Amino acid sequence: MLVNFKVSNFCSFDDEQVFSMEAGKARAHSDRVYSVKKTKLLKFMAVYGANASGKTNLIKALDYSKHMIIHGLSSDYSDCYCKLNPENVERPSIFEYTIELNGKQFRYGFAVILKTRSIVKEWLYELTYGNNYKIIFERNIIEKKYIVNYYFKNESINERLAIYADDIKEDDSIPFLLLMNQNKVSFYDSFPEAKVYQDVWKWFQHTLSVNAPDRPITNYTYILNSENIERISQLMSMFSTGISAFKLVTISFEKIAANIPKELLKDITDRLTAHQKELAAQETYSDYAVLLRDFSDNSMFILRLNEDGEAIAQTFQVNHHKTSAFFSLQEESDGTVRLLDLIEILLTADDEKVYVIDEINRRFHPLLSYRFVEEYLKIAADQHVQLIVSTHESRLMDLNLLRKDEISFVNKNDSGCSQIYSLDKFGERFDKKISSAYLHGEYDAIPVFDS
Repeated sequence: MLVNFKVSNFCSFDDEQVFSMEAGKARAHSDRVYSVKKTKLLKFMAVYGANASGKTNLIKALDYSKHMIIHGLSSDYSDCYCKLNPENVERPSIFEYTIELNGKQFRYGFAVILKTRSIVKEWLYELTYGNNYKIIFERNIIEKKYIVNYYFKNESINERLAIYADDIKEDDSIPFLLLMNQNKVSFYDSFPEAKVYQDVWKWFQHTLSVNAPDRPITNYTYILNSENIERISQLMSMFSTGISAFKLVTISFEKIAANIPKELLKDITDRLTAHQKELAAQETYSDYAVLLRDFSDNSMFILRLNEDGEAIAQTFQVNHHKTSAFFSLQEESDGTVRLLDLIEILLTADDEKVYVIDEINRRFHPLLSYRFVEEYLKIAADQHVQLIVSTHESRLMDLNLLRKDEISFVNKNDSGCSQIYSLDKFGERFDKKISSAYLHGEYDAIPVFDS
């Protein structure tokens, strides 16, 4: 789970800002608070702010830092330092995560000069008590120093880590955490206690899911599980989409072949065939499929192999109340398709997922936004999934629905720099109408128009 995220010198964030999922003083809905040792973590957060206040920049910071950890440095963000201070072009941008993983807390971060795409520092700690921590590794590229031999008692591990670290002692282009997850299978087979490097990296790869408004959070694998089909139908009906049933249907392969380049189609079928042969050699079987989506018309197709190894194509169809006809997704509203994009959150079997959704209310009726969050909060008590959303939907500011510490704001100060703060700091009464107070400017983070 995410404990907190710190960012500085990135887009509209100048000085360090902290986005925290730690519970505050609120007592309501305590069943949604996850307690681990002395830390209490929230499972939901709604982030409010005016247009251009920095909400999307916060999510962009999460997205950039995840990409950096998983794939390495990217040139796409070379000019994303905070330009409000001219000196920031040469000042490191800092990103730091504190996460809860396997009953422990880890702090991972790095400092990078975006303009030159140069890593300056990198660190990974295990937090113990208070402000104490154990160093798993530290790197200072400028001073060409590194520490990798404090955490493990096994000297063989430390010797291997020292070799890996020495290989990139002067290399400012790759994170050490990423290096430790490239071609290191034999190392972890020999020293499984060193898998903390894998566990932390895989948290960013698989657990943290950062999503822009116009992209689905899902690869739709949840639909391939037949047990979910009935539940999807129930949810779509409950959310007043008019849909009463949802199903996968097989279509002619020629139909999909007419809309896909032959080279791409051949590449997909070759990969499916190769994977099926690999599984057969291992005497195992797993349903393996590829989903194709056309964002221009919302069409979606699944390619898979049947038992004879022949490629087949499937698509989704929905049935509406009081009709016997089935319709394709191309015929559904953008809001309905958007709901399908997000519904994995209510179905996920991954109990540790952290979803970050920019503009969750995009294409949603205000009441649907409210109902979706309400349904998520019902299951949150029994899961460790976290949902973080940015939104303008003031209806969610309902203290019967949310805790005060589940509402945060991003607002620009007089210098134009974004600042993050929680509603919890205002000490409001539980019966106050927060949405009205917010729209009247009591917490700032709203547009201020010139006359």
